[in-house]
Amino acid sequence: GKVWTPESFREYLKTIKPPTWAKAVCLHHCYAPSLAQRPQGFKIQHSENMRDFYKGMGWRSGPHIYTDEDQVFGMTPLTETGVHAVSFNRSAIGIEALGNYSKGGENPFSGRGLQVWQNTTWVTANLLKWLNLPVNDKTVLFHRDDPKTSKDCPGAQISKEWVLKMVQEDYSMGNLMDSLKVDLSSKMILNEKKFVSVAK
Repeated sequence: GKVWTPESFREYLKTIKPPTWAKAVCLHHCYAPSLAQRPQGFKIQHSENMRDFYKGMGWRSGPHIYTDEDQVFGMTPLTETGVHAVSFNRSAIGIEALGNYSKGGENPFSGRGLQVWQNTTWVTANLLKWLNLPVNDKTVLFHRDDPKTSKDCPGAQISKEWVLKMVQEDYSMGNLMDSLKVDLSSKMILNEKKFVSVAK
């Protein structure tokens, strides 16, 4: 599997063609491992172990991405359908956030828990932008939205309203970053032309 920083993941998306089957992003929490069980976040070996686990269960693949507080781990190619939520496997990219955010679980509103969710919503926003999809409750799904599950995933503490707010902020920030890069590149081109005309 591949490993990215949040920014290098954003750049990576520009190198691959978005799949036509993907109409949403579906969010999960790992539950286990918890933050306490991964005090240093995920390592490459952890993702390899999870891949072996899925194979052992007879799954053809797994979720697409795992996130911790500062990294993005690729599990299933983004161009292929994954296995993560029965009703959404064929239409949504699946992300697993490190930690247990069920009632009585770990805190998603401060410390490492908040960092994990800030990273997860950043990844979600950039996936939606890549897929040319808006931010709403139909494009940002929770595993518990699946009528075929009884799980509270991505945890009872996680509300759709809270996540959508963060995803929208990240989406807008991505647009701003893109416009700034365009402005900067345009200025560089103009400056080069000025320099050439002066040199002549």
